[in-house]
Amino acid sequence: MTPAKQAKTETDNKCNVNPMMIRLARESRGLTQKDLAHALGLSQATICKYELGTAPVPVADLQAIAGALEYIVPFFYLEDQVYGRGNTMVFHRKRVRISAKVQTRVNADINIRKMQLASLLRASEIKADYTFPSLSIDEYNHNPEVVARTVREVWQLPAGPIPNLTHVVENAGGVVLHVDFGTKLIDGIHLWLSGLCPVFFMNQNVPGERYRYSLAHEIGHAVMHRTAIGGDVEEEANRFASELLMPRSVVRADLHGFSLKVAERLKPVWKVSMQALTMRAWQLRLISNRARQGLFSRLGARGYRIDEPWPIPLEEPRVFDRLVSFHRDELGLSDDEMMHVMFTKHLGPDWKPDPAQPQLRVVGDESLFD
Repeated sequence: MTPAKQAKTETDNKCNVNPMMIRLARESRGLTQKDLAHALGLSQATICKYELGTAPVPVADLQAIAGALEYIVPFFYLEDQVYGRGNTMVFHRKRVRISAKVQTRVNADINIRKMQLASLLRASEIKADYTFPSLSIDEYNHNPEVVARTVREVWQLPAGPIPNLTHVVENAGGVVLHVDFGTKLIDGIHLWLSGLCPVFFMNQNVPGERYRYSLAHEIGHAVMHRTAIGGDVEEEANRFASELLMPRSVVRADLHGFSLKVAERLKPVWKVSMQALTMRAWQLRLISNRARQGLFSRLGARGYRIDEPWPIPLEEPRVFDRLVSFHRDELGLSDDEMMHVMFTKHLGPDWKPDPAQPQLRVVGDESLFD
């Protein structure tokens, strides 16, 4: 073989993939570079170079990576924007003690789900009865309660409790996805896709009352903090959520003479936790700070801070399933064709490697998955 033909053959056997997709696929499986390299019989340095884009990926190696991580080969050529790496416009409602490894896997997972949604939307249109507003908190003197009342007006919501917040979001043009984060330490994440819609990734393994408050919290971020960040954004989102779900003008009368008995009675009415009702009574100065602390101590003594009685049913989103049904039923896509739309048939922390592929060891802080 002449040198020219040999060079051409070597070029043909290599491909120009998007190195970020290799990293994203690996991180979505909770794997280190060392794990993936070991499974494929490569060096960690080789995987590192592939992910940095400093070395071309041979076709055979790309196929091995795709097979081991269970993504289709075209996935690694996608040029979608990846969120969460130094991007301050990605918000999480989470507990404080979450490991970096879990955070990395979850960020990768939601980015891939975002790509799936974008893929589904290319052939579909979401019909919204209302609009999803973007109201910079700066223009409202950093008053989240006023923003929340404005949102209720835009969405033409009645003054009392919101029967189904998930359906309100979807009617406004948003998309809600139930996600198994593999940890109870993250309640919700949202992204606002450029030129598309806000997407809310919500933990499916939490009680319905916590889910609703977390969704309201993420709505606050989506509405108030899309273009402006300043002050305590988490506190602003909490204040927004409280006003959206329990508007001062109506809930104040219900909270007079507040006690745990009152909280028990109001929980199914307002569809929020007893803890949220307690905080709302304190915010509206219907109970003192000492009384609030005493009520929370009593809730803790009964074990209600972790597991409240009389849970609210989890709200079920509709849009994503309708998009999938549209592709299956209206467009007639087969399972194999749907895999090309979704890039994989395996998502989430319950992923296990295909027995036919090299066995990979899932890494992470196991204590966080209890």
